[in-house]
Amino acid sequence: MSDWIYLTPENWTEDLKILKEKTDKNILITYLIESCGYWPLLGDSNDNMLELIHNYSHPDNKIWYVNSDYNAQRNYDDWCELVKPKMRINMYPLVPSIAREVFVGRLRTYRELYHPVEDVDVPKKYRVICMVNQPKISRILTLRELAGQPGFIYSYNITEINTIGEKGDTTDESFMNHSNDLQSYTSWNWRKDGNAITYNHVFDLPDETIPVDMFCGYNMSNKLFDMTKRISLKTPFVDGFEGDISAFHDFLPVQEWLESEIDLVCETHQNKRWHFSDKVCKPLGFCKPFLVIGCVGWHKILEKLGFKLYDELFDYSFDEIESFRYRHEAIIIQIKSILEMDDNILKKKLHDIEDKIYYNKRLLLDYRDDMGDITNITKQIDDNS
Repeated sequence: MSDWIYLTPENWTEDLKILKEKTDKNILITYLIESCGYWPLLGDSNDNMLELIHNYSHPDNKIWYVNSDYNAQRNYDDWCELVKPKMRINMYPLVPSIAREVFVGRLRTYRELYHPVEDVDVPKKYRVICMVNQPKISRILTLRELAGQPGFIYSYNITEINTIGEKGDTTDESFMNHSNDLQSYTSWNWRKDGNAITYNHVFDLPDETIPVDMFCGYNMSNKLFDMTKRISLKTPFVDGFEGDISAFHDFLPVQEWLESEIDLVCETHQNKRWHFSDKVCKPLGFCKPFLVIGCVGWHKILEKLGFKLYDELFDYSFDEIESFRYRHEAIIIQIKSILEMDDNILKKKLHDIEDKIYYNKRLLLDYRDDMGDITNITKQIDDNS
């Protein structure tokens, strides 16, 4: 077994010093939460893990980089083609990501503290729910299309996790800080590939093109959706978990979520990166059918991991559309169709997928219990070397 050095972004200044020194040990750099690090290929200049690794590392060091992107190798190849680095490292994606470990750990505690969600017969008031916190452009575009539709419910918070109180309560401060900083534009247009938007700025300032999975700093309100109005939904499980305030944000279901048939998940990334977050764990672990707005091929990858798709309920042909613009358009058509569906037809479709729903929960629970164990990751690398 090889000797390893473990590095994380938590103490990156010191880690960079280690990378500069030649070592005979293997180096494992992990960022297990996000599918990140690809600037200038993807993201913004703060998301530059690969750039830092390549700029600071001794060229003879043997380095593995682990994030939670199923497409990590392909994206790294594209990054190298763009940047043309003088050295290469090894990519080793961790899928579905540590989000699964966190969720399952909470779920086991949850079953001891509360009655399991799927066993509670909560009357359904809504067809589809979409939970939005960080206002990415993709999420704003979704709410612009669906807000106000009969049977559709959503949250729109913009709450920083560190502002959540012990009972899950939050103030309007985070929301208002963002709302007050929203910029104006004269018009916006899709970039040709459909994966970014160009805002034509007021006051003769330069136009700005932003990928759809980035933060939305412009006021894109329309007749259906108002970006300056906070909609905060509350969980009935107000006791939460001792010492785990963020569970209110990314684990405990709100009342309206319990009262909805289907979860429309707007994932973190829409462009090239395959991400599996707490937002997907929630419908899988709490037994609710869901559809994901994510990167091209998102559902195909989920199926490769062993999960079953709900073909009886959704037409997944949109999954292979490269352009977010047209992929998103096809997903919205799917959701509007469900909102307009006859009650008896929808009831039958939901009944037909019950076995798949419970199968997917079992798979989530059984997938791997050691995904956050970096020593296990290095053992796998050693065994495959």
